[in-house]
Amino acid sequence: MEGDGTRPVAARTDGTLGPRVRRIRKDLGMTLAEVSQATGISISAISKIENDQVSPTFANLMRLAEGLDIPLGRLVSIDSEDRSGSARMTVTRAGDAKYRTTQSYDIWALCTNIQHKRMMPMVERVRSRDPDSADGMISHSGEEFVFVLKGAVAVHTEHYEPVRLEEGDSLYMDSQMAHTYTTLSQEDAEILMVWLSPAAQSSSDNTRMVESLLNRKS
Repeated sequence: MEGDGTRPVAARTDGTLGPRVRRIRKDLGMTLAEVSQATGISISAISKIENDQVSPTFANLMRLAEGLDIPLGRLVSIDSEDRSGSARMTVTRAGDAKYRTTQSYDIWALCTNIQHKRMMPMVERVRSRDPDSADGMISHSGEEFVFVLKGAVAVHTEHYEPVRLEEGDSLYMDSQMAHTYTTLSQEDAEILMVWLSPAAQSSSDNTRMVESLLNRKS
């Protein structure tokens, strides 16, 4: 349901998010009610996410990471939680592309083997064509760099008129300014997004997209 910040799952992802959310919740010894209280997401919506009945919005994906006190990369990547983070160099191959689906984006977290890093690189397919969609405009800590790989996007922010970015264009901004991305054609756009945290993170929250509860524009 849109009111819960979720939508019926479409067959667009190369892995399922639900079992991972359930496994992390149980590993942490948390009940659905406790996760609901920590994230602000309803118990019903969390249960549907865990059972792959709905796909969370990007905003709720970040709320889950915040409430569970885990890196966003642990949710959106496929294999990172089972790999060693001791190396300081890692390679992500194009053929290994695996996306997690949210309401407006498909997200592929890059170079997830390295932990304790300040930069969170991701490739995002931008599917939303409506700046007032369920994901809406969000603000969070840090700064982000965006480079358009394919198509064209509009960057909507709370302080500026929408900015059009074509293939090859880039943008750098303060992530605390509420913002969202939309595609400008009937085709999905693809962007490289690199988020930089405001300071070195601890192991429990490295690459976290938010350090405080997410503010959503009304």
